[in-house]
Amino acid sequence: MGVAGAGADEQARRAARRVDRLRRETPTATERIAAAERREHAWTAGAEGERLVAQTLAEVERHGWTVLHDVRWPGRRFANLDHVAVGPGGVVVVDAKNWSGDVTVRDGVLRAGSYRKDDELEGVASAVAAVAALLEPRTRSAVSGLLCLVAHEQPPAPTTAGVTVLGRDHLVGELLALPPRLTGAQVRRIAGSLRSELDDRRPALATPTTLPTARPAGTAARRPLSWLQALLLLVTVLLLVGLAAFSITTLALSGIGELLGHLTHPPTSAPLHPR
Repeated sequence: MGVAGAGADEQARRAARRVDRLRRETPTATERIAAAERREHAWTAGAEGERLVAQTLAEVERHGWTVLHDVRWPGRRFANLDHVAVGPGGVVVVDAKNWSGDVTVRDGVLRAGSYRKDDELEGVASAVAAVAALLEPRTRSAVSGLLCLVAHEQPPAPTTAGVTVLGRDHLVGELLALPPRLTGAQVRRIAGSLRSELDDRRPALATPTTLPTARPAGTAARRPLSWLQALLLLVTVLLLVGLAAFSITTLALSGIGELLGHLTHPPTSAPLHPR
């Protein structure tokens, strides 16, 4: 099982390395450096938010729930799900958002400041559908989604996307208040299946330290052609095609000449000798 915030931590480290590289290579590119610093801060805050939500979710494990952290998003190569909780109330995908500033939910619409956050809600809804597709048809309706605001006091609020938004302080109460949907045996079976589906086959992120794929012994690496090699190859092909066309044309003209010669000068019959 993954560690809460591990994926965001890795992204934060990458962003920090990019900031350092930009400062060394282009110290005057203040806008690019500032943008990279904002990304680093966002990933760092995201990782901390996931860890806080994981600590909160640990409380429901005493009530028959199993919680998976930082697991693979089915069908997406480099995306992850922050938390997936499996318990008597069903399967709940929890997306942690460690946002700052004013966050509100009115008339089913989530806003951060003056900006609508429809994409975030649709992302959670897509994650719910992806997880549900891994389950048996009869239990797919037991999958739901929560968007958890780490630093905000937000009572549970439904949205038009079918995702409930709530503050971290309300998370445990919301899960324990869900009506029973799964038996203990189903919880264990589904949790085990999802642990296998979402953890074991998660693709590795490409990093600078990733080893190259080994080739069978005796095979050489294929190098792409340079532009000069490609040009020489093209010229060679054109010359061969030209020579072939010239030969065919010469033979055709020779045959036509012979045919015209026969037509204009037909052969004469040999004289008959009297016997």
